[in-house]
Amino acid sequence: MNAQSCLGQEIDARIAAWLSAVACVPADGFAPVARFEDVPDQARADSYYWCDSIFRSEVNPHNEALGARHAVHAATDDTPDLLRHELSAGGLDLTITEGRNFVLVQVERSCLDILSLGGPDRAAAVRRVAEALFNTGVTSNTAGVPSPSGAVVCPIPGEVPEVEEGTTFSSNPAVDPYLLACWKDRTECGVQGGKLYFLCYKKSSQRAGFENAWQWFEEG
Repeated sequence: MNAQSCLGQEIDARIAAWLSAVACVPADGFAPVARFEDVPDQARADSYYWCDSIFRSEVNPHNEALGARHAVHAATDDTPDLLRHELSAGGLDLTITEGRNFVLVQVERSCLDILSLGGPDRAAAVRRVAEALFNTGVTSNTAGVPSPSGAVVCPIPGEVPEVEEGTTFSSNPAVDPYLLACWKDRTECGVQGGKLYFLCYKKSSQRAGFENAWQWFEEG
């Protein structure tokens, strides 16, 4: 097995673990917060920073005009500390779940039933939603990764595999997430439970690897 295959397997396992951790939290496992200021200090600061970096203002869960509902899940033996934002914006019903190291955006089937579309239309929908969600005007410092202003952070239609239940694909599979200098240099996408999702890495250029996701709420 070559190095690229090993890297791909390692990344796939990490993504699967993050998705599983989110899915494992029961419906009542998130406690609503009336004011986001009540979220633990480090998690609150991280959320503001990454949401401002990743999302267009029109869909940013911290845009007060959108009236997002916020909730927290304190770590258990099986699940890390998590934040959740639920909102409707730009014609999309979104559930955004943050861990310390990732942002997971799930597009609810109430606004986009991706699997009900014809094959070519599914790929077009992926791009359309990505363009509505992401702040693509940021630039990158990751060596060897072209990052023109305004680039779309997902594969364009025609470059993605069949978009089916369980499909996963990456905007830049050759890039190691451990070494990202900018979140937009690699974005994951897929379909789980009939929902289109995107997963972005919270990765600082000053740090290799990822933080302890079970201690996010403890640090302030």
